[in-house]
Amino acid sequence: KQAGEEKGIKIEQSEIDEQLEQAKAMFEDEEKWKEALEQSGMTEEDYIEEVIRTNLLQQKLQDALASEEGNGASDDELLAYLQDSTALLDGAKRSSHILFNAEDRETAEQVLARIKSGELDFAEAAKQYSADSGSAADGGDVGWDVTSSFVTGYQSALTGLAKDQVSDLVESDYGIHIIKCTDVYNVPEGGINDLGQVPEEIVETVRTNMAASTGSTSFYSWYSEYRDAAELDIN
Repeated sequence: KQAGEEKGIKIEQSEIDEQLEQAKAMFEDEEKWKEALEQSGMTEEDYIEEVIRTNLLQQKLQDALASEEGNGASDDELLAYLQDSTALLDGAKRSSHILFNAEDRETAEQVLARIKSGELDFAEAAKQYSADSGSAADGGDVGWDVTSSFVTGYQSALTGLAKDQVSDLVESDYGIHIIKCTDVYNVPEGGINDLGQVPEEIVETVRTNMAASTGSTSFYSWYSEYRDAAELDIN
């Protein structure tokens, strides 16, 4: 709290409300939520102060420290990491999908037939029919498989697709997918010698992950020193 005050960090009520709703959403109903709190020996007010507010404060302190120190991987560090990851990157695939609820198989079959006949554009079909609202606005794009974690059925189907090829119906725990492989990345014969040789989305994901790792280490090191140097009044 002291560090937060020194850095002018404020936690908005809307942020607390959002975190509280996410926590409650993990339980079947309000009664189950209250039972979990009682088992932990906490009230909802305790949870807000001891868990939510503390976690938000820590994250904001970490972000503030990263901003002050400019934490993040240099281009040379990024390039070295990508050079060590050529086996993982070679053959990486980018894909889009259209998701239907499990009970909408008939609609999924009709849409698939229209796409494969050329009557319906895949991206437009995703915007119109996909139950995945997050990707639908982007024509169904869900990024590269090396930067995302897809369920087994989806990944297996994507692995068998060539660029611009569309799958048959694929079932998963999320529903029914129609998948399109939109791009394939192959590492150049001479290896990766420049960041420009790697898709920008992959580079930025690696940059973000490296910055998060470095920032976390830097934060705990800073906090340990800050705590040890703190002046304490013991009553």
